[in-house]
Amino acid sequence: MSPTVVFHAGAHKTATTHLQHSILGMRGPLEKAGVRFFGPSTLRQPGSRIEARFNLRFNPRKSVADMRDADEVLSEMLDGGKRLVLSEENFIGTLFDRKADGPLHRMPMPLYPDAALRLNALAAKVAPENGIELCLAIRDPAGFLNSAYGLALQGGSCVAMDRFKWHNPMQDIDWVGLIGRLRRSAGVRRLTIWRYEDYHDLFDPIMGALLGPDAPRVRPIDRLVNGGLSAAAVQFTLDHHAEGVDGPLVQLARDTHPVGPDSPPHDGFDAEERALSLAFYDQQVEIIAQMDGVTLLRP
Repeated sequence: MSPTVVFHAGAHKTATTHLQHSILGMRGPLEKAGVRFFGPSTLRQPGSRIEARFNLRFNPRKSVADMRDADEVLSEMLDGGKRLVLSEENFIGTLFDRKADGPLHRMPMPLYPDAALRLNALAAKVAPENGIELCLAIRDPAGFLNSAYGLALQGGSCVAMDRFKWHNPMQDIDWVGLIGRLRRSAGVRRLTIWRYEDYHDLFDPIMGALLGPDAPRVRPIDRLVNGGLSAAAVQFTLDHHAEGVDGPLVQLARDTHPVGPDSPPHDGFDAEERALSLAFYDQQVEIIAQMDGVTLLRP
């Protein structure tokens, strides 16, 4: 029987790292059950990236490609297993457009424009007959942009929130368009979606979709990974950047101004904007729920 190939594509800022760390903690029992998991720790090293392992036609980081037959590489990764689970949010594209002539905080629109092409290229190598099973989380546009703003600051783009919102309008966070493109991909057999806001309530069903119904139970790790910035941390970063201070400002800001009872998380949207975002998000979720070939997990 052909192995099952499952791809967890993220998206960015949807508890992806927490999910990956939780699975890694159960890697031994999962391997005994025939499940092979590869996440960023094994997919972001030189020569180990997915596009290099399978010698895909796009290789943006110019990693040294593995010139062996794809079946040989796949067999090596499976190592006798029956289910290969890949989790790498950067494979479908970066969150920000890295063109040299543009700002380093502008998202490409539509979101992940090359995602379908990349997944089709991978599926042609690893699952040409059956296609891959794709899993993806989505998030309320306002919350998604708030979290993405923190990532932009961390990457050195110390732009004011208003300018960030101008470059990345809330209405452009179009999950319906993205999922429609992915669903129409010839290489995608099945698509499972969940809302980031339901992640903890749906943890077991999410693990079932990724690892299979017979896999040992994975428990979520009890620590926060890549938590958001407080409002004070954002202001600290912007103030020090304006004064010409160099260095890892965001990490220093996070350490000195953590989110807490007296230090609320950063929120760049007012109450009206948040309400509009939620209404827009709810409409998108209901459209996605009706798409053929798409399973929307709900609490």
